Amino acid sequence: MKKLCHPVATFMLAAVLIIGGISVPHAAADFDVYTTPGEHSIAGRQWRTWCEPYSQTARCRTEIQATTVVRAGSTYQQRRGWTFNNLTYVSSPSPLWTGNPLATTGDHVIDGRTWRTECRTPKTGNGCRSYLLADVVAAVETSAGWRYRTERKFVFNNIVQYGQLRTDLAELTKWHPSTTPPAETPPVKAPPVETPPVETPPVETPVETPDPALPPQVNYNNRKGPNNTDRVTLTYDDCPNSLSAFKATVRAGEELGIALALFPRGDCIAKGNFEPDFARAHGHYVFNHSISHPSLPQLSFDEVVKELGAPGVVTTYGRPPFGASSPTVKRAYDAVGMRQWFWNVDTNDWRDKTQEEVVDYVVENTRAGNSVLMHMQWRAFNGDALREMKSGLAARGISVCRNRGVPTAVKPEKMDC
Repeated sequence: MKKLCHPVATFMLAAVLIIGGISVPHAAADFDVYTTPGEHSIAGRQWRTWCEPYSQTARCRTEIQATTVVRAGSTYQQRRGWTFNNLTYVSSPSPLWTGNPLATTGDHVIDGRTWRTECRTPKTGNGCRSYLLADVVAAVETSAGWRYRTERKFVFNNIVQYGQLRTDLAELTKWHPSTTPPAETPPVKAPPVETPPVETPPVETPVETPDPALPPQVNYNNRKGPNNTDRVTLTYDDCPNSLSAFKATVRAGEELGIALALFPRGDCIAKGNFEPDFARAHGHYVFNHSISHPSLPQLSFDEVVKELGAPGVVTTYGRPPFGASSPTVKRAYDAVGMRQWFWNVDTNDWRDKTQEEVVDYVVENTRAGNSVLMHMQWRAFNGDALREMKSGLAARGISVCRNRGVPTAVKPEKMDC
């Protein structure tokens, strides 16, 4: 079974206001506010939650209207607004979390930060909760005004829910607030961490901040990738079962007028099951997917940089294995001149799905401009599947990326769809 080998999704509260000993509360409601998208009023407090695809499941971010304290030089300032409360990893089978600190009871030190996790307790139910040891600002109102002091304590950070994968993930990820905090990159070290700047509440969104050292795309969306059109990108990871299967599918895509985005592993290329030049010659795009497919957040910066080199594809975009990233991983991608590209639609074809099941899922769940994740070693990497996906999407008024012949560069700035 494929594990959730994601970086520890670390959102640390840099400064939380504690007035009269009361800190930001946990939610209590007749429904699960942590996995119900939208804005909610509970016991006089305002909450909002939105969710994003996350590997096989989804990860939801919940915020609360609250007062926070930030340090400005030698003084403190109170600010009222939406404040990070926690992350929730939506229901998924517990074996997927084996070895992950967010699902392993006890204290863990990751990147110098201390986490405390408890699982299957009366408080957590069938799942886990993690807390991050962080500095928070305690505020006490006195006759002389507010007095502040810094305290070090464990702060509630995230929930892991155990259970069957939900069937409504596509619906779950539709709602987003009209305004969200500044964008941050996906995940941090070793199964899930993101550490935000001290004064800025953290958030993970699909949008990265443009980097002048990388392809000059404004408002780059790391789920949609370099396709700036409303056409769907059919993407395939890993390694085909044979060179002949690879060539047959590449030719079929060309005949159907489809430009595929292919992410082969470097060891697959070295083994001879994938030929980047052949794929490009038939109008497809080839991007990086590491050499040996490790969980990159568990590696050092230098090790990640090495994984992004030859015999892997050296180009302008790459997909981290398992969709697992972190600040260190992003820094390595930046260093080699690659942008990270994730996906909008995960077919989960690796779950031994039939070709029909994968095709139906793509046709029913894909929207204009989406990137669809599939794998070359599974059942939907062939001409018939491509034809059925193209025609099924066309019936819904959705087109796929067009094959316009040989890409103009090995390191394209965008896809010409």
